[in-house]
Amino acid sequence: MSADDLRGLLPIVDAASALSVPAGTLRRWIREGCPHVPGRRGRGCATLVDVQAVKQWRRANDRDAVLLDVAALPDVLASAALVAWKESEGATDRRRLAGITAATWFALTNAALEHLRNRGFDIPELQRLPDEIEYLFNIARQ
Repeated sequence: MSADDLRGLLPIVDAASALSVPAGTLRRWIREGCPHVPGRRGRGCATLVDVQAVKQWRRANDRDAVLLDVAALPDVLASAALVAWKESEGATDRRRLAGITAATWFALTNAALEHLRNRGFDIPELQRLPDEIEYLFNIARQ
C-alpha cells in the first residue's frame, strides 16, 4: 500500500478519539464490519481507520435500524385503529364505522409510507393487510 493510500487513515485510538467514542467501541464496530485497513504484527503496522468511511458506515447502519422500526408502522397503526373502533361501542352503525376505521388506517399508513419514500427511504408497497384491518373490513362487508 502506498503512502497516498494511507492518507487520511488513523490508528484505532486516534480514530476513536476523532469519532468521540471509546477505542473498544470502534474495535467492536470493526468486528461488526466497519471499514478498516487490517494491521499486521510489528511496530507501525497497526489497524488503520478512515474516519469519514466509518461515519458513512454508521449512517448506513442507523438508516437500516430506522427502516426496521418503520416496517412495524402499519401494524402499530392497525392496532390503534382497532382500539379506536372498539371505543365506538354503542354507535348505531358499527359496520359502517368499521369500514371508515379501516379506510382511515389505509389512508394514514399509505401517507406515512409515501412520506418516508419521498425522504429517500426504500420502503416497499404494502404486501398484506394486518389482521386487525382484515377484521374491520370483514365487519364492514357483512
